[in-house]
Amino acid sequence: MVCFELYGHGLVVKSMVTILAIGAIQALFFSMILFNKKEKTLSDKILQFWLFVLFLHISANLLELLGYYDRYPHLIGSSSSLVFLYGPLLYFYAKTYVSNSWRFKKIYLLHLIPFLLYNIAFIPFYVKGASDKLFYYQEVLTADPPLFAIIALMAKTISIPVYMVWTLLLLKDHCKNIEQYFSSVEKIDLKWLKYLVWSMGMVAVIILISAIVKINTNFSMAFQTETYIFSAATLWVFGLGYYGLKQTRVFTNVGQINELNGSAVTRYKKNKLKESDADSYKKLLIQFMDKEQPFLRSKITLNQVASEINIPSHHLSQLLNDRLDQNFFNFINEYRVGELKKRLENPKYKNLTILGIALDCGFNSKAAFN
Repeated sequence: MVCFELYGHGLVVKSMVTILAIGAIQALFFSMILFNKKEKTLSDKILQFWLFVLFLHISANLLELLGYYDRYPHLIGSSSSLVFLYGPLLYFYAKTYVSNSWRFKKIYLLHLIPFLLYNIAFIPFYVKGASDKLFYYQEVLTADPPLFAIIALMAKTISIPVYMVWTLLLLKDHCKNIEQYFSSVEKIDLKWLKYLVWSMGMVAVIILISAIVKINTNFSMAFQTETYIFSAATLWVFGLGYYGLKQTRVFTNVGQINELNGSAVTRYKKNKLKESDADSYKKLLIQFMDKEQPFLRSKITLNQVASEINIPSHHLSQLLNDRLDQNFFNFINEYRVGELKKRLENPKYKNLTILGIALDCGFNSKAAFN
């Protein structure tokens, strides 16, 4: 019976070793592809670094599983702080996709404070001798862990969820912005980023389970759950690398959003639209829509409409939001639907399909029309 259990345990370890080795190789492979990619974007550079961090982290867990920490105690704790990089990298990566003008600034180094504090707090451990490190490692695994280890564990556990929420709020705000300024949003696809956030959340759940096991038992009991974490990360690495390499910009015409989200939004707050101006602007806008029918242009934007009727873009946005209770997306597509209904009743268009009429009315795809 004992031999069977040992044999079964050996199979589990071998399986885990294989999975982690595949994960480490995948992460390094995708990172090297991005490193050699010509004309790398900022998002490519962040993804490349992220994958390399994953390679280091998975490799460290693999070495621990293979027993190298016993032979080379100086490796102990060498990768434990890397988890604090995942959240900021997720947030920075999302930032580069929702804004093509976003650049890394020194102020963003504040996101690295948990990573730095953790390593500073660990300096006394890093400078210990091999025997002292090994003793500490065995003590943590077999006895009640010290308070510092529990605090560090809790900090790691909440780091990723905090940045997940932050990133989801970023994407939510971005979805609102694009509907304020664009009439067609089906090509502005955020599915990849949402997949990335929620898949990272699944890894975070496993980390939480591991933390609960550690706190309620001891660290050695959670060793296997940590291996499951990196096994799940192996699958996540494949998705991150494969789909990350396939992604293009979330949308190409982001300059207008950046402009409006910057100086124009500032003007929006400082220069509220007067009632007298609102009435004249509304009349001018309705006349323009009825006469010129700009909604028939599939890529019409708020900036273009504002320019053509000589209204400041921030005032047009205020007019739509405050007086018409709509964003630009709904406003334009309401006209498109109205025009579609008119043409369906017109015998002139009976030779066209409903989709054909919809495309003529400004919808630029079947998905947009649906």
